[in-house]
Amino acid sequence: METFNCITPVQLRFNDFDTLGHLNNSVYFQLFDLAKSDYFDRVRGQHMPWEHVPVIIANVNCDFLEPTLAGEPVAVRTRLARMGNKSFTLVQQLVDTATGRVKCSCQVVMVYIDLAAGMPAPVPTDWRQAMETYDGPL
Repeated sequence: METFNCITPVQLRFNDFDTLGHLNNSVYFQLFDLAKSDYFDRVRGQHMPWEHVPVIIANVNCDFLEPTLAGEPVAVRTRLARMGNKSFTLVQQLVDTATGRVKCSCQVVMVYIDLAAGMPAPVPTDWRQAMETYDGPL
């Protein structure tokens, strides 16, 4: 079983749900983005100034495992799943904190960019070390 050091509690809003009382599929991505910000703040030990952080999302895959219903307490778990040369993969899960059941699982590939060249660049050593130290061995 994977260990997640970053668990981000989230508060769901009235307008996050459809007429069946299910969490709307687009809201999952907003929650995962919120948790990514929390993850990087924790990993780096400071608030990340995103306007100066050259990472982009190259791919997102989500598996909607079961509906998230109004009133269920939820949190997003985030961890490093893979570290490459110019990219890394995070795994994120929306979980019911009362039952531990995974509602949605997501893998996101993020690419580090050289802003001047507009091309992928190696993930800096300090980023690599910070993520690997925070999450432990892969």
